[in-house]
Amino acid sequence: MTKTTISTGTSLKIMTPKKSNFPLFDVYLIVDWSAANSPKRGKDSIWIAAAFRAQNKLDIHIPINLPTRSAAMEYITTALQNSLANGLRVFVGLDFPFGYPANTAKYISGKSHWSSLWHTLHAAIEDNDQNQSNRYQVVNTFNRTYFGEPVYWGHPHQHVYENLFPKKVPSALREAMEFRIVEKQQPPAKSVWQLAYNGAVGSQALLGIARLETLRNHFTQSLQIWPFETDFTRSLNAPIIIAEIYPSMFPIRCKENEIKDCAQVRTVLECFSELDTNGAFEQLLSKPASLDETQYKEVVREEGWIVGAGWVG
Repeated sequence: MTKTTISTGTSLKIMTPKKSNFPLFDVYLIVDWSAANSPKRGKDSIWIAAAFRAQNKLDIHIPINLPTRSAAMEYITTALQNSLANGLRVFVGLDFPFGYPANTAKYISGKSHWSSLWHTLHAAIEDNDQNQSNRYQVVNTFNRTYFGEPVYWGHPHQHVYENLFPKKVPSALREAMEFRIVEKQQPPAKSVWQLAYNGAVGSQALLGIARLETLRNHFTQSLQIWPFETDFTRSLNAPIIIAEIYPSMFPIRCKENEIKDCAQVRTVLECFSELDTNGAFEQLLSKPASLDETQYKEVVREEGWIVGAGWVG
C-alpha cells in the first residue's frame, strides 16, 4: 500500500494507486445524514459540505447544518439542478447503507435486486417536513409479514410494538445475514438491522433510501447509484453519481470548537476532491481486488459498497 498525504494533513494508505488523466467531477457534496425524529441542528444532525471546481480551482464551502431531511433534500436537489444546467458532473456521498445483506431484498420486495427494495421502501416509508416518520411501524410489519421473526430491532422505550423489540433478540434469519460483505471487510461498520441507540444505522438507511428513490425518480437518466448502476467504474456515464460513504474510514481532525459531524464531512470532502484533482479518486470507486466473483455479483446486484473500502488502509 502507498501512503498519500493530502493538504489537510491527513495521510491515507491507498492500495496500488493508479491515476486518471483528469478529475472525474466538478462538484462534490458530502452529507452526514440523520434519523432525528424532530428538527435538529448541531451534533447528530444533518451536515453538508460542498466544493465546486472552476477553472481548475476548487472552491470549498464551509459546511452547512440543516434541521430536517426535507431541507437537506431540497438543498441537494437544487445543487444538482444547477450543476446539470451548467454541464457539470457531480459526486454526492451520503453516510448510510444503500443496501442490505444478500437475500434480504427478496424477503421484503419479492426480488433479489436493490432497485426492487428501494421501490418498496419508498412506497412504505412516510417522512414529513418535521422529521416525523413511520419507520418503526413499517419494520414492525416487515418483521411480522416478510420475516416471521424479529429481524429488525431497536426502538424508543416509550413505544411498544408487537413484532419489534427495543433490544436485540435471537433471530435465525438475521444471524444468517447480519452483515453485508463490505461491513465484514471494513469493520467496525454497523448492522442495518439495528434501528436505535448508539451507532445505529438502520433508521438512517430506511429514511435515506426512501429519499434517494425520490431523487432517482426526479433525475432519471441523469443520475446513477454507485456501484449498482455504474458497475463500480465500468459505466460512470451519468453526470450525477450518488454513492455510500463511511467517514470513520478516514482520519478526522476537528478544528477548535468544531462539531465532529461537521469535521467529518469537511475532511471527506477535502480528501475526495483533492484525490480527484490529482487523478486518484477513481481508484476509490473501483472494484476492490478483495471481492471474488460471487461476492462481486452480490455487491452489484443487491448489497452495495462503501467508497474506498478495500483500497484505504
